[in-house]
Amino acid sequence: MKNKLPIFCRLLDQLVARGLLMGLAVWLFSASSFAAGPGSQAAPGSSPLQVLQNSVKNWVAQSGHVSADQVVLAPLDARVKVRACERPLAMDVPFSNAQTIRVRCTQPVWQQFVQVNVAVKASEPQSQSKPDKTAEPAKRWVLVASVPLQRGMTLNETHVQRAQVDSTSMPVNVLEQASEVMHAEVVRDVRPGVPLRSHDIRPTVLVKRGQMVLMSVGQPQGFQISARVEAMQDGRFGEQIKLKNRDSGRELSGRVQGPNQVVGL
Repeated sequence: MKNKLPIFCRLLDQLVARGLLMGLAVWLFSASSFAAGPGSQAAPGSSPLQVLQNSVKNWVAQSGHVSADQVVLAPLDARVKVRACERPLAMDVPFSNAQTIRVRCTQPVWQQFVQVNVAVKASEPQSQSKPDKTAEPAKRWVLVASVPLQRGMTLNETHVQRAQVDSTSMPVNVLEQASEVMHAEVVRDVRPGVPLRSHDIRPTVLVKRGQMVLMSVGQPQGFQISARVEAMQDGRFGEQIKLKNRDSGRELSGRVQGPNQVVGL
């Protein structure tokens, strides 16, 4: 009996050691599997501008039930520097013009307006038969220049008119309503009768740095306060700019609403 006891102890020690080794192996395998999971493969870093553009394309594609490849973004002003956002970007359509998308960040707080257009994919021919030359081409109501438009000109409703034109060779980003050119300026010369595209115009500077502007806070139909403040930077329609109260020296923020008019934020 005395000889059997040491043998039993050695066997028990071996079983315990093997169990610990197996547990260690299982733990190491699990840890390595976890470390090699999808979360460890970081995607290459994108610039804040690329993040903004991709977010807008995906949002417009989901809202309009189209492919992201069909969403065309107008280039931003070269002076605009897009900052990184620590939270998911929020988007909406604040104006009657559905082509203007507002992108907002809550941390840090900023917003940017982006002009978008959705390209219409051409349908594939259903047959190899020759087209009917007697059929009239499809027409579309679009906005065309009624007078020669020169670069830098500030537009109004008298400079444009709606006209029916052949849609077979129509660009995808053509404007359709006169309201789309309000508070806008021409960025390239356009001949009379030529359809206007979103890339032909941009929001005009309605507030200039150093000018005194009228800032309104509240609802027009209800309680509203107005005050004269100084613009600390130039601003186009819909842009957020910095303001300063000369009496108190306090800095404020407002969104450009019209010529020398801002809405307090």
